[in-house]
Amino acid sequence: MSETVERVPPGTIHDIDAHQGWALTRHDPGPARARGVDLLFLHGMAAGGWIWPETWIGAFTGAGYCCWTLSLPGREGGGLRAGDPAVIDVAISHLLSTGDADGALAILVRSLPGASLLDGPSLDDYSDTLAEALDQIGRPVTVVGHSLGGAVAQNLIRRGRAPTGTVLMASVPPYGTWRAAAEMALVNPVLWHTLARFSLYGPAGADMAVMREGFYPRGVSNRDYANLVNNMRDESLAAMVQAAGFPPFAPLPGPRRDVMVIGGALDRIVPATDVALTAAWYGILPEIVPDAGHMLMHDEAGSGAMRRILAWLDRRAGAGRKAA
Repeated sequence: MSETVERVPPGTIHDIDAHQGWALTRHDPGPARARGVDLLFLHGMAAGGWIWPETWIGAFTGAGYCCWTLSLPGREGGGLRAGDPAVIDVAISHLLSTGDADGALAILVRSLPGASLLDGPSLDDYSDTLAEALDQIGRPVTVVGHSLGGAVAQNLIRRGRAPTGTVLMASVPPYGTWRAAAEMALVNPVLWHTLARFSLYGPAGADMAVMREGFYPRGVSNRDYANLVNNMRDESLAAMVQAAGFPPFAPLPGPRRDVMVIGGALDRIVPATDVALTAAWYGILPEIVPDAGHMLMHDEAGSGAMRRILAWLDRRAGAGRKAA
């Protein structure tokens, strides 16, 4: 059973200050023994809580964990506007149905390339949302942050609000994406250029075949990829610029036993080098899943990621019982 709680329904025109709200969905645990910690899964760039497949969530609820999926604040209800050829029709329809000329103009302005750099939420806004979600859950929580979601989780730790545990999965490194971006520009300039255009224009301005190969190096079904593309939303350039590492968003380097770092050996977005450097930052060993790409939760090889995360959670629980 799933239950979704929203703060300000996404897509409300007047909700520009709140960045169109956020949503938190509960996934009840299975009949296995109850766990003392909940899991919150936090998506990456341009995604939402929908990114986590039922099979992925089911592996954790089946192990007795109450799971939560969080959709961070988005723009215009999660739909992509940058480069959307229908945006003029949307603006006219809004004007005719409501008489709100300012709202129609706002829709057009937010469709301009780079507009989200000006009006999009920052990494701190995202971390505020995560903190509010943790408060709403009201129980010990381990956050599983994928890609940009990992940067949000690290930013929250830096601000002194560490959850019970944090799993950084194919995560933005603590020093930012600049190293991975520089490597990509040198060894895979086509993917680098495509991602840059995607950041500004969305799918309408990017070569989605290149995106598909970059995010799914071992392939993906047409159905699953269509679901991904159709649900993507504009990502905040403000947050993406901060995720590059300037200004710093992560806690200072040092051993952290409450952090797990895991990534895919075939990841072209966050290479295994950055996974290893992230683990070194936190004084731990990395978990590298063979034959897995960036989208571990969709990858057939990603079942290895599930098992490793569950094993780490069990070790954490065992250590807690011994300490008690």
